[in-house]
Order: sequence, then C-alpha cells, then structure tokens
Amino acid sequence: MAMAMGISILAGCGGGSGSPSTGPTTITIVANFTSDIPRGQVLDKLITEFNAAHKGQYVVVNNQQADWNALQAKIRTEIAAGTAPDVFMYNFNPADLSREKSGVLMNFLPYLNADPAWKARFPQTVLKKLTINGQIFGIPGDEGPAVLYYHSDLFAKAGIASPPTTWTEFFADCDKLKAAGITPLSLMTTDDAWHTMNAFSYVAAEAGGPNVFAPGASLDTSAIVTAAQYTQRMFQYTTADAVGANYSVASEDFISGKTAMIFDGTYLNNAIEGLADPCEVKTAPAPTLPDSKMPTGFTVTDSLNEWGAKKETDPKKTAAVVAWLKFFTSNENAVEMAVSGQYLMTAKMTLSTQALSSDKSCQMSSIVNIANKAADSVTMISRALTPAGLAQIPALVQGLALGSLTPDQFASQLQQANTSG
Repeated sequence: MAMAMGISILAGCGGGSGSPSTGPTTITIVANFTSDIPRGQVLDKLITEFNAAHKGQYVVVNNQQADWNALQAKIRTEIAAGTAPDVFMYNFNPADLSREKSGVLMNFLPYLNADPAWKARFPQTVLKKLTINGQIFGIPGDEGPAVLYYHSDLFAKAGIASPPTTWTEFFADCDKLKAAGITPLSLMTTDDAWHTMNAFSYVAAEAGGPNVFAPGASLDTSAIVTAAQYTQRMFQYTTADAVGANYSVASEDFISGKTAMIFDGTYLNNAIEGLADPCEVKTAPAPTLPDSKMPTGFTVTDSLNEWGAKKETDPKKTAAVVAWLKFFTSNENAVEMAVSGQYLMTAKMTLSTQALSSDKSCQMSSIVNIANKAADSVTMISRALTPAGLAQIPALVQGLALGSLTPDQFASQLQQANTSG
C-alpha cells in the first residue's frame, strides 16, 4: 500500500516531551493507516473530529507509514535507542518482549483501572496476554480473525443449505461441491501459505489447545500431525494452481467464483465489494473437531497488534494519549472502523448485527458477531514461528500437497527448522 505521506503541523502547537506545553498539546500517531485505504480514511475522519472536539487542548497528527515491515523496524530501532513515537501500532510478540521491558513505553494499566468501562471494552484474555510483569504497555489494536468465507450461490447449486460446523461436514460438503463441478477450496503454498495455514491452525488448536503454538512449545506433536493430515486432505479439493500460488492467486480464485470457500481475514472484504452481488458471499466460524480442546466459536487470528505509546514526562501529553485512545476505541468509533474502515478492532461492539448489515459490508456484520462471541483466540501458526521455521513453510506445505511428505515428516521437519536458528 503506497501513498505520499501527508502531515499537517499546526503553527504554535506545543507538546515537547521534555517540558510541559504552553499551547495545545500535539501527539503524533505512527501507523500504516494510509489515506488511500478505508481504515486510513476513517482514521483521518476521526482525527478531524477529535481535534475539533478538543480545540485549544489537544492536536492529533497522523504520520502515515505505508510499509508495515519498515515501520516495525523503525519503531524497534527507536525504542532500542531509548525513545519512541508518541503513539504507534506495533506487532506484539510474546517470544520477544524487549520493547515492553525497555523502560521506554507508557504503562496503561493505571488508566485502564481508573476507567473500568474502558477496560471492559477489551477481552480480558487479550489484556492478560499484554500484561508483562504486572504492567500493560499497549492498548489492544487488532488480531484480524480468519473465518470461513463461502459463496452461498455455489453452495445452493451443490445442494448445501448451510456452512459446515464440523470438519466431517466440511469434507462432505467438499464432495458435494466437487460432484456439482465446483472446486471447493482456495489454498496456497508460497510466502507464508496464508490461506492454507489458517485452516491448519484451526485444526491444530482444536487438537492441541490454546498453547499449541506457544513460544518454546514443540511442534513435533500429535496436534501438528493431525493438522497436517487434515491439510493434506484439503489439497484434494483445491485448484490446480494451488501449489505455487500466492495470496493474490488464491484469493482471486475465490473472488471470481472459481472456488467456493476460503479461510481468510477481513482484508478480503474490499475485493468482495466489487462483485455484482457482494452479499452472496457469506462468512461463518471455522469447523470444529468432535473432541476440540478449544471453546466453541474461538477464532484463529493474525498476530496481535497493539497501540503503544512513549512514556512521557509531560502530564499533558500523557493525558492527550489516553484521551485519544479512549476516543478511538469507543464503541461508536470501533463500529465505524469495522464497517466503513474494514478494520476490526480487538474491542467489544454493541451495535446489533442487523444494524451493521445495513452498511456496505455484508461480511463484516457477521465477522463482528463471530468476534464478539469468541471466548478465546489463537494466533495462527505462521505468526508464531521463528524466521527459520517460517522460511520452510512453503516447502513443507508443498510437500504435503504433492504427497512427498507424510504428516509425521511435516511435523518433525517443522520442529527441526523452527529450532535451527
């Protein structure tokens, strides 16, 4: 996502972190919410509203950084140097807490405890993940739940009335779709094998529980073998171009109706809105194993992102940061970010599914409902691997797809790669 960065600095605005400000206090937000994408457009709108409501008191400035990887590297470097942006989005990694333990970040726990209603907006399971040595150094941003997207018209053509709730039903539906001349599922093997590993992660978590991908946990386990077995079977129901496919190929196969199902996150919604009848694409929770070790309706998510902030010496800047994040994560604004911005915050939303479904995104209303009901979440496996482990995912998934690797060999070699660095 590329665009020119646009920042408007207002003359006369104070807010330096070294001494109390004498005029309106300025804070800068650093994120990849650029103005050429829906989430960036809504963020710009909310900043304008916040600044107008706090005229003469606070000014929020949006410093847009389109390249997510470059942004993360920049934030890491700045924190290591003993500083940080005023407010910034970063990827929480439980295997690397150097940022949280740097002494540079603001501890939000006192402010969450001082406002129980604000604290209650976030799932307690997520706040627990973010609690490090009794402190919380970030406000939950997003986790990006992956769900089952399906073409309801293709399901109807195959005589399927509703989405599968179990993996037994899932494969039975795959057989029905195949018999009707419809390719059941979009999968991919390159990069991080995103769509494939979303499905894999659901099965692995159901077989192994919430800590199946935890830092230091072995990946040569029966749960990983079970997930590999199910994934290998899924490749019997995918497209001929799945081996070697990347995200663009696999998602386009689904958008074009070449396949009936895909496991993906909310970023797919923008492409769906371009269809002649976008509301024929439905979403549903992933199927479950009969003896699942996860609560019904749990979600597999992208990595947990959070909004961090610099530890300030100016109390006015601290107050500005807290005021902005309370405003941004309010129910009204979380709903607007979800529906208009296609960005699902890790915050509870109380607007009805019926009200949400009246907006342009038919899928987001369902996904909000799925996220609100989820009792727990597990970060998908690709986001939990070491760089060495992740680098082997394409070859290992391709081995499963082509039958050159058994599920046991997949688990053994993944564990070996993940611990080789």
